[in-house]
Amino acid sequence: MAHRKGAILPVLAFSLLVSSLLTPSPAAAAAVFSDASAAAAVQLDALLAFKKGVTADPLGVLSGWNFTAGGAVGRPRHCDWTGVACDGADHVTSIQLPESKLRGNLSPFIGNISTLQILDLTSNAFAGEIPPQLGRLGELEQLILYDNIFSGEIPPELGELTSLQLLDLANNSLAGGIPRRLCNCSAMWALGLEVNNLTGKIPSCIGEYLSPKLKIFQAYLNNLAGELPPSFANLTGLKTLDLSCNQLTGPIPPAIGTFSNLQILQLFENRFTGSIPPELGRCKNLIRLNIYSNRFTGEIPGELGNLTNLHALRLFDNELSSEIPRSLRRCTSLVVLALSLNRLTGEIPPELGEIRSLRSLSLYFNRLTGSIPPELGELRSLETLLLDSNRLTGKIPESLANLVRLKRLRLSDNSLSGWLP
Repeated sequence: MAHRKGAILPVLAFSLLVSSLLTPSPAAAAAVFSDASAAAAVQLDALLAFKKGVTADPLGVLSGWNFTAGGAVGRPRHCDWTGVACDGADHVTSIQLPESKLRGNLSPFIGNISTLQILDLTSNAFAGEIPPQLGRLGELEQLILYDNIFSGEIPPELGELTSLQLLDLANNSLAGGIPRRLCNCSAMWALGLEVNNLTGKIPSCIGEYLSPKLKIFQAYLNNLAGELPPSFANLTGLKTLDLSCNQLTGPIPPAIGTFSNLQILQLFENRFTGSIPPELGRCKNLIRLNIYSNRFTGEIPGELGNLTNLHALRLFDNELSSEIPRSLRRCTSLVVLALSLNRLTGEIPPELGEIRSLRSLSLYFNRLTGSIPPELGELRSLETLLLDSNRLTGKIPESLANLVRLKRLRLSDNSLSGWLP
């Protein structure tokens, strides 16, 4: 017991020593506050430079961005400005001004807000080039410049944003290629580059370095060319792949069958060739498969009948020359089936009448023969039925009278007889 009592004094002495070491001197405390004030001043200057770059603010969103506005007790004034958010240390972490009708140029001084995590300027009218200084924002997780008027090339410096998870530059007037340095953004799960004027090939490094995280890749309505790189086989986590309305060539890689999470695949209005890979039938979560207006040949794979979650299957305007697979009867969620403008032969499968969810059935401009199956009259939700310009014969089935929701019916340019019911 005496030993324990005697140990109290050394412990107290040690505590006092630690306390003296951990308690800053008045000079050190002043330096800390000085550093905080300097950081706040840098961020304030950057925000005011952002405002200066705005030439039109019809909604007055930035009217409160001035030296006198904001400034709750103990907080820098700019932390209370519209669209600005700060963390507990009063560092600016977010600038969100979507749909604010702002017009002007994006100030490069935004790159000085080193703590920024979100920059969202969706649906404004910012023009000019995207400042390469944004590449300094090492903590940035979301960069959303969707639906503006940005021009020039995508700055390669954005590849320095190793924390970036979401990059949306869609609906602008960006030109040039997709910078390979974007592949350094290994945390990225969504990449939106659609509706621009981008050219060149899709970098192979996207499949090499972004594969662990990438869930959404959209680059439709550009001028991208070339084949899909073999490394695309690594993007097995994709949920949405939309590269439609480009000038892409070559086949769809069979490895796409390993994309078990894929829900939307849109490659329409390109120059893809070869056959439709039957491996697509393994993508059980597919909801939309739109690969029309290409140069696909061969047959419609029967394996597509395994896609029981499919809502839209659009294969029209290709060079397909098989019969219509009866296995499509298993696509019980299908709303749109569009196979027109091909070279399909054989009869219309009566099994299509089992797809009760179907609202649009388009088979025109093929080489289909035989009669119209009466089973199509079971499609009570059908609004569009286009069977014209085939080689159909026989009588028009009376069961079509059951299609009470039908708005469009085309049967011309066949050899049908009888009257419309």
